[in-house]
Amino acid sequence: MLTPEENEALCRVGPGTPMGTLLRRYWVPAFQLADLPGPDCAPIKVTILGENFVAFRDTQGRIGFLDELCPHRGASLVLGRVEDCGIRCLYHGWKYAVDGTILETPNLTGSRFTERVKHGSYPVKESGGLGWVYLGPPDTAPPFPIFRWDGAPADEVAVSEMIMDCNWMQVLEGSIDSSHVGVLHLDTLAVMGAGPRNVGSFEFAGDPWDHDMPTPPRGDNPWPSHDNAPVIEVEDTPFGFHYAAVREAADGSGSKYVRITAFVMPYTAFVGGSNGAVIVVPRDDHTCSSFGIFMVPKGRGGSAAANRTGIDRSIWGPEPGNRRMRIPPQDREAMANGQSFAGFRGGNRVQDGAVQMSSGPLYDRAKEHLVPADLAIIRLRRVLADSIRLVDEGKPPLGLGVGYDFARVTAASATIDAETPWQDLVAGNLGTREGTARIST
Repeated sequence: MLTPEENEALCRVGPGTPMGTLLRRYWVPAFQLADLPGPDCAPIKVTILGENFVAFRDTQGRIGFLDELCPHRGASLVLGRVEDCGIRCLYHGWKYAVDGTILETPNLTGSRFTERVKHGSYPVKESGGLGWVYLGPPDTAPPFPIFRWDGAPADEVAVSEMIMDCNWMQVLEGSIDSSHVGVLHLDTLAVMGAGPRNVGSFEFAGDPWDHDMPTPPRGDNPWPSHDNAPVIEVEDTPFGFHYAAVREAADGSGSKYVRITAFVMPYTAFVGGSNGAVIVVPRDDHTCSSFGIFMVPKGRGGSAAANRTGIDRSIWGPEPGNRRMRIPPQDREAMANGQSFAGFRGGNRVQDGAVQMSSGPLYDRAKEHLVPADLAIIRLRRVLADSIRLVDEGKPPLGLGVGYDFARVTAASATIDAETPWQDLVAGNLGTREGTARIST
């Protein structure tokens, strides 16, 4: 349970807020590179951390990321012309380079104004199909985190984005919440071949219902446990923390089924059982972007990659290119006759989105009651709150990973002997075993 003040500190992200100040100390995944497909293409508007920006690709292919409004009279540069290595405001023709240098001022001649004034611009890195920007003080920029997908061929990386109508913490907490997987996602497990399962006194037959779900079947035993109350064990790492959700295996052998999730401060979750990451970035206090980056086999290409990540255009808005998530109608009849558990077609991301957005635009955590299975949620809030405090004290926040190779960040999902340390599966995370936190019932 959090106080209202603590909840506000975690959720509000605008300029000058405690969380907004913290998040600006990390590289932010801000937009899809596919939205700037080539030199001098149309610019795009980007909303992150409660501010609006314009992104464009100039004649030489360089990306500019500037404050949206022209510093002359405030017209939006999203309307501007991208031409001859710059972007030109339609209102009075002022033109800007990717670094914010004012190149031309047609209604002002014979002045040194352009030497003294520069438009707000921010550094950009291209990685994993996303444009990453740094919005914080220039002298505190951390090393750019080079993940495993950096430099991979475009057809081996699947990138998706969903804009969700709720505060970012509701989605971020869901990304590192393991105990919901064997409950909320029963329809997904059924498609994957997990078979019958129980949720309390409810017996779910486990027959596939959503046959169009983009998640492919995964063989005979995709979820080898009937344990819905995992023991959570958490360790600190150079990038934030990782944790194991430890369940009793269903085969009666005494072995354990572990799902290990790595959380890279402050946005990114490498989820156990997947080959990629979910990155949750706040657009403002009441909306966020949920990016998925997944590695796909060579030759699978774009459309197959989109299917692999669970993206179905039927859950997007009707306008072309609109990535705002919409939840399909809940099939109560299928729920009543035992065909479906959750009643939402579209796979995990639809099921997650339905419950996360159901909490409202900004959930009041003062009303919640946490249990041992929520230990990773508790750790998430703690590292964020501790980092806010450190920045306020003039110190670096947690999880910058200076000197760490981010390509080593690993998640895992496996059945192991009871005596085998789960840390052996993710040795590259460099977890601190002495600091392990463990809660069980």
